[in-house]
Parts: sequence; structure tokens; C-alpha cells
Amino acid sequence: MTVLGWCCVLAVITAAVLFGRTAVGGAGRHTPKHRTGVVLSICGPLLAGCGGLLVAAASGAWLPVAAGTVGAVIVTSAVGAVLAP
Repeated sequence: MTVLGWCCVLAVITAAVLFGRTAVGGAGRHTPKHRTGVVLSICGPLLAGCGGLLVAAASGAWLPVAAGTVGAVIVTSAVGAVLAP
């Protein structure tokens, strides 16, 4: 069950990074807010996943941390999407 939970985390991270790549499009001037949103949309889910993995390894609670990591990845991706519409 734990392996399945972390496979779901990897799937959500992959989807979030691909979703964040859509924020890169469009030529023209981009504001610093837009650039921050793009970086957060692409790198944020990866950092949230690494953080979740570290917390799970330190605590030993693999499945609950996997669920929390999915939530963190979704929130990070959403914040990046709001900053870089």
C-alpha cells in the first residue's frame, strides 16, 4: 500500500510539472510576478515531493506523509498557476 501511495505522489508530481510547463508560453514582457509563478509551477512540485520524502524517511510514517505530499504538490502548483496566469 505504501508503494502505491508513493506511485500516486510521483504521478501527481509529473502532472503538476507538466501543468506548470504550460505557464511558460507566450512571447512578450513578463513581470517578475509571472517569472516567480513559472519557477514555482515547475520547481515547486519537485521540491514539495523531495520534502515529503525526507519527512517520511525521518518519521517512518510513509503513507500519511504521502497523502500530505500530494496535497502540498497540488497547493504549490495552484499557487504557481495563480502567479503566472
